[in-house]
Amino acid sequence: MKKWLPVLILSAGLGSSCSFAQYGIVDCIEQKKLIVPRVQGQVFDPTGIALPDAAISLWPDGRPIVQLKSDAKGQFYFKVESGHYILKATYPGFAITTAELEVGKDVVSILHPEALRVILALPGLNCPWVTTSNKEFKELVRKHATQK
Repeated sequence: MKKWLPVLILSAGLGSSCSFAQYGIVDCIEQKKLIVPRVQGQVFDPTGIALPDAAISLWPDGRPIVQLKSDAKGQFYFKVESGHYILKATYPGFAITTAELEVGKDVVSILHPEALRVILALPGLNCPWVTTSNKEFKELVRKHATQK
């Protein structure tokens, strides 16, 4: 039984959404579509440090329309019409981060107009993520800061 225990532990985690970074295995889950009233936010590394000059682009219908760089505080803003977009963020040394966005004003987004928080990932060590939740952002940063 002792001989099979590591195999059972590892195989039990392969289908889950958790990260096994200490073993060199990262199992990322697909993110849900975010509904936002506008496309603005900030880009961070996995520990929560803002990244200036990150390349951010918006892709409606599979073609890029606009690309810009985040400012000195990692912030970005796109002025776009309502619609469906794919946001892509890149920075040297980090994996590409993508998120599906539905841009438009609705009751929820008007009442909670939070900015996007784009967390880039180190390839093979953690998962990229985009959120509008300050609580989720803090939890992800705390989790990444404690990983070895």
